[in-house]
Amino acid sequence: MMGWTGKWMDFINDSKLAVVGRRLRLGWLLVAIGAGLCQQPAAHGQQPKLNYGLAKPQDSALLPQAKAAYLPPTRRPKVLPRTVLAPAPDGRLRLTQGWEMAAANDVPAAGAAISQPGFRSATWYNATVPGTVLTTLIDQGVYPDPYIGLNNLRIPDTLARQPWWYRVAFRVPAEKRGQSAWLTFAGINYQAEVWLNGQRLGTIKGAFRRGEFEVSRWLKAADENVLAVRILPPPHPGIPHEESARTGQGPNGGALAGDGPTFMASEGWDWMPGIRDRNSGIWQDVQLHFSGPVTLRDPQVITDLPLPDTTRATVAVRATLHNTSRQPQSVLVTGQLEGQTFRQTVTVPALSDKLVRFDPASFAPLRLNRPRLWWPNGYGRPSLYTMQLRVVAAGGKPSDRHTVRFGVRELTYEMTVDTPAGEGQRVKFNPLRAPAGKLLFDNVNRREVVPEVAVSRLRTGADQAAFTPVAEPAAAPYLVLKVNGQRIFCRGGNWGMDDARKRVSRARLEPYFKLHQQAHLNMIRNWTGESTEEDFFQLADEYGMLVWNDFWLSTQGFNIEATDNKLFMDNATDVVRRYRNHPSIAIWCPRNEGYAPAGLEDLLARLIATEDGTRYYQPNSRNLNLRTSGPWNYFSDPAEYARRLAQGFTTEIGTFSVPEARTIRQFIPAADQWPISDTWYYHDLHAEHEQQKYLGDVTHLYGVPTGLEDFARKVQFLNYDHHRAMFEAWNSRLWRNTSGVLLWMSHPAWPSMIWQLYSWDYATHAAYFGAQKACEPLHVQWNLDDHQVMVINTTLRPLGGGQVTCSLYDVAGQRLTTESRAVQAPANQATAVFTPQLPATLPGVYLLRLVLTDAAGNMLSSNDYWQKTAATPDFQAFNALPAVTLTPKLLRQDAAKRQLIYELTNPTATPAVTVRLTLLGSQSSPVLPAYFSDGYFTLLPGERKTIEVQYPASAAGPTLQLLAEAYNCR
Repeated sequence: MMGWTGKWMDFINDSKLAVVGRRLRLGWLLVAIGAGLCQQPAAHGQQPKLNYGLAKPQDSALLPQAKAAYLPPTRRPKVLPRTVLAPAPDGRLRLTQGWEMAAANDVPAAGAAISQPGFRSATWYNATVPGTVLTTLIDQGVYPDPYIGLNNLRIPDTLARQPWWYRVAFRVPAEKRGQSAWLTFAGINYQAEVWLNGQRLGTIKGAFRRGEFEVSRWLKAADENVLAVRILPPPHPGIPHEESARTGQGPNGGALAGDGPTFMASEGWDWMPGIRDRNSGIWQDVQLHFSGPVTLRDPQVITDLPLPDTTRATVAVRATLHNTSRQPQSVLVTGQLEGQTFRQTVTVPALSDKLVRFDPASFAPLRLNRPRLWWPNGYGRPSLYTMQLRVVAAGGKPSDRHTVRFGVRELTYEMTVDTPAGEGQRVKFNPLRAPAGKLLFDNVNRREVVPEVAVSRLRTGADQAAFTPVAEPAAAPYLVLKVNGQRIFCRGGNWGMDDARKRVSRARLEPYFKLHQQAHLNMIRNWTGESTEEDFFQLADEYGMLVWNDFWLSTQGFNIEATDNKLFMDNATDVVRRYRNHPSIAIWCPRNEGYAPAGLEDLLARLIATEDGTRYYQPNSRNLNLRTSGPWNYFSDPAEYARRLAQGFTTEIGTFSVPEARTIRQFIPAADQWPISDTWYYHDLHAEHEQQKYLGDVTHLYGVPTGLEDFARKVQFLNYDHHRAMFEAWNSRLWRNTSGVLLWMSHPAWPSMIWQLYSWDYATHAAYFGAQKACEPLHVQWNLDDHQVMVINTTLRPLGGGQVTCSLYDVAGQRLTTESRAVQAPANQATAVFTPQLPATLPGVYLLRLVLTDAAGNMLSSNDYWQKTAATPDFQAFNALPAVTLTPKLLRQDAAKRQLIYELTNPTATPAVTVRLTLLGSQSSPVLPAYFSDGYFTLLPGERKTIEVQYPASAAGPTLQLLAEAYNCR
């Protein structure tokens, strides 16, 4: 997200280039400027001013201020390190626990000495691996939790300006001795120098590239081994901007972008502050792998469906065999799929690689009948297959093995292109039909077809086999993504980063994916690739989340370009090879908001065509077959989304999203909770993005807040209405113009007040439930712009014989009118039903309720819209409603599914407005995460509603209870 229209401070002009950061060199800057200014002319012929961030730290008088007293952490005592070799897939071993860490400036010894047994490390910290430098220092009580209050300001930025040593000692299991041994780093940041038992193994550079070393010669079979890793942070860490009410949000990033591939947002963006170590460290697993003379590398599984037929599929397999020995090796490569085995004997030359292929035409087990298909969430099950691949050396001795998990699915893409047959041709592109490694699209000589939307040309002589005309165009000229031959309405959100400190275990990430699934979303954009790890993609596979996957460049003409193209491509190549089997990845995109630099464009496009060959390389995250990005502002009238903005496929649109009071109390100390303070601003309550309208509408529409609790409950009206309105605006034009909408953002990287559907601790507030309502697979809605009632059916099953009922109620809950219409809703379509005839005389505040039922009268969808007449200035009638008390009744509990079913009844004669639910556990504390089937709804007098709640295994027990609170609860 760009978001650079606010107050900028201390931006660098040409006369200040030499002072950007402690390590920036003038020559490097001039090269970067020359590259960046050639990318995209600014409006009115002015050259854009590239963002190098702050030239110097802010004046201390401008730093955020807090009333709360600072509570320093308690330093943890050093414990004797004990390494654990934890089992990992395919017989690998993870080096966990037992790690130590120290600032390299405090360690006078060199790697040869540090990586030897007996080296004295008593003063080193116990280290968290995987984890960043800062994570270790927080875990050890050196620095406070930066997510709380203004604690981040208590952590020195020098952490990102010095190298660090990591060290671990381990022994080789007896059963592994005598085999070839490999040491693999799944991810470090930014550069690593690796030593083992006094021997320098080599280096790793870039945050997203694996480091692999054969260590057979240096590994001690029976004695203690010592691994030492010197970590160097990115060389140009920049200077973070510290947001307050006086300084605004500041620039998005700065000098750090030039070091890509790295976590460029860790310099500070408009959704998180600068992270003091820039996420340096060993942030992914370190593993030992033992093998015979031939290893299996980066196998790829490609599935192919004879579309439109999905009752059959073929599977092709290819992998690289690597021979580490000085003799040719004849090996048997076997695979197993669905209980059937296929095999091939291959001779691999000495000290060489050889590609092995398994063609479905030659191997019957690779031809599937009635395959279980992988579908995005809401369209079917995201079914997955597991394939076992093994290499057996001479004498039947196992040499290596690899488990591949994949989905049977085929991606195709509808788009508008200029072809030799004419301009503006609507085609379907199937990457599987494209010639391997060939570039088909000319993205440089593109043509603008409507303002801010361009289409590509096909290159001269481009093979036409991958393109077929579209018989029934939809959403032209915009991109339409198809899975298994079906158009997919992409609804989801951006992840700027999974966690600002890169705490990315599966246990931590999985609830976020489940929240997306339960909100009926089906796409996550991995913005600038900052959430690139195995568990992220595995969870996307399992929860049916399509992934729009960026590489590590941000806004063209604003953020500086990565300066080392070879480093960039080395990381990109490894990422593609490593993750290409994940069915969830739907798009490869070079950057956020712009085209790749000239030196990278063809390299990246050819990489995708060569190393993947199953997906589309989308050259820009906006403007090319896409709507432009944004806005990221608050609008007083949520109908504006439908009136002015809903078109095409948009990868970014968003607004403020303040969480509930109980969440705010978790990260803002009591002294700074109310009135709104600098701590709120530091946690992204930007003065920009129409913040005053957002805060002002709370007061204007619902009354002057009396404190934090009152403000937080009132602001939820805005959160719900606006997040529902964004999705419903795109719903209303499904396939007639729109094909996808992604929130900026669905996921927060840290405790935030903006651009999120839930908070960092998994708590869900009204924004979440507004999105959940709008994204129901079968959904009834009232368009805010033209007042039509529509049924949005994004399933692959038609609805026949249904009925839509529209009822009006006054603020006291008395029904005023009712009208109904029969409806049939075709699969994967939006159907206009009718425009309700509202009475000529309406109460100042009223409720419009829609209910969709099937032929048997079963409710399929309901949707409430609180409205006011033009003559009524506000909704303060809610404040005069009598108090209601809601008591949920537990109907049943399914311990196996960790599910509770409640019946919620409003026994009073007054509507219960915006009912919010909380699952309570022991000591009446909220259970997080908890997954609710609905929330922030209205219960009319005497009305009953069934609520499903899912809870985590850690919360199981008899103490669970549901708390239901309405706006007019007392």
